[in-house]
Amino acid sequence: MDTSQKAVPPIAVIRDEELLKDAESIVYKRTDQGELTLHCFYPENHSENDHRSAIILFHGGLWDQSMATQFVPQALNFVALGAVGIVAEYRTSAQHGCDPTDAIADAQTAILWLRKNNRYLGVDPEKIIAGGSGSGAHLALCAAMHKKVENDGFFSGAPNALILWSAIVDTTKRGVGHDHFTNKRDARRSSPTKNIRRKLPPMIFFHGNEDPTVPVASVEKFCQRLTSKRNVARFVPFTRATHSFFNFNVNQNYFVQTLESAEGFLTDQGFLNPSDSSHLS
Repeated sequence: MDTSQKAVPPIAVIRDEELLKDAESIVYKRTDQGELTLHCFYPENHSENDHRSAIILFHGGLWDQSMATQFVPQALNFVALGAVGIVAEYRTSAQHGCDPTDAIADAQTAILWLRKNNRYLGVDPEKIIAGGSGSGAHLALCAAMHKKVENDGFFSGAPNALILWSAIVDTTKRGVGHDHFTNKRDARRSSPTKNIRRKLPPMIFFHGNEDPTVPVASVEKFCQRLTSKRNVARFVPFTRATHSFFNFNVNQNYFVQTLESAEGFLTDQGFLNPSDSSHLS
């Protein structure tokens, strides 16, 4: 056996390192289970004097697996549109032995950290957009809708707008993910369906009509309830699409279509300026 040969890292580690090589990785939270990092991507000629939108994205995986790089392609797209793109780590059950309530707290802390450090990052503290898929979308929704939002007395951990793919919107017994919560009362309290009220941030939902994990009808009904409270909630269904339809490595057409729709939505809501775009072909 040749002991001089070095062990080769797993392919997943190599992939993550490659995807994050151009990011500034910043620890935003230290927990008993370990440090949590935000991976930030900046537009060209970016400076601390800028006041750009920031888009923070939370990966899916039913609050179980850690896969922060899932949304690097989407983050880079928003960077090309002039925003700061961020992919976030949060505590998961497999890696940290935590349940969704810990992940919700992490999402709010991450958004609060962005706001408190807006001058360092060169972002507008009133233009923090949160997004994600599945359980990550649930975290973004909870950060916006939960009755208890983390704050430091001046800054808030709630986002100003939301972009949501294949969102888990109901964690009650009738919904998805109820059994992932240690405390079933927390599952109900953390269900976006139980926190609908007026004056919520504008949201756009992308959902496949053949999603086997989250029934499309439940999300459509959720959006209808949001709009009945005079909130902005745009629902965009996709035919013959399942739960992961939007990922770049699953369907490039749907990947592009969701991002084009997100761009239009954020532009309409005043969070993106078309003149800041460095590409669009």
